[in-house]
Amino acid sequence: MAHYIIGTAVIVLIYFCFFIVIFSPTIYAFWIYLVGKKVKLRKKGLFRTALMTLCINVVVAYFLTHLAFDYFLVSKMAEKQALAEQALRSAVVSQKEYFSSHGRYYSVGPVRGPYRDDHGLTVHKDVIVSVEPQWDRHRKKETFQAYALHVWGRDVITATQDGKVVQVPEDSAVSASVRSKLINSTR
Repeated sequence: MAHYIIGTAVIVLIYFCFFIVIFSPTIYAFWIYLVGKKVKLRKKGLFRTALMTLCINVVVAYFLTHLAFDYFLVSKMAEKQALAEQALRSAVVSQKEYFSSHGRYYSVGPVRGPYRDDHGLTVHKDVIVSVEPQWDRHRKKETFQAYALHVWGRDVITATQDGKVVQVPEDSAVSASVRSKLINSTR
């Protein structure tokens, strides 16, 4: 709980600093307007200049927010998800190769990258992978369940012996429990 509160406080502080930096011309213009009223300086246009500065700052803040969230954040999140998918595909390939030579699957982690094992599994930095061998009761054969996520990513990705890499729905109980298990076990 304290970790969550401290993290939220840091994020709020960073956004407050961005607000001060972006709107500093507006703050300065309104300060000049208020000082002008206190000294009884009747310069026409001080209020209009302050409002114009506010409008320009709002437009600049809108474009910076749009740029940050639509271009930088989305592309970084997609890049992090791709790293997690790549690590999961590497886990599937290494499990299949190990099964073909040993007749069983091996357990992995959860491990946090950078990680490389003797069987060909490669995990990039800040990606967490977990592989658990299981017995499939319906097909009556050995199988495995693999999960991966990026520490800064949102979604948990899962793969089975079939090689299907699927995103677990973010609002599901499975996603929450697996994410919690992976993050807490690799601190």
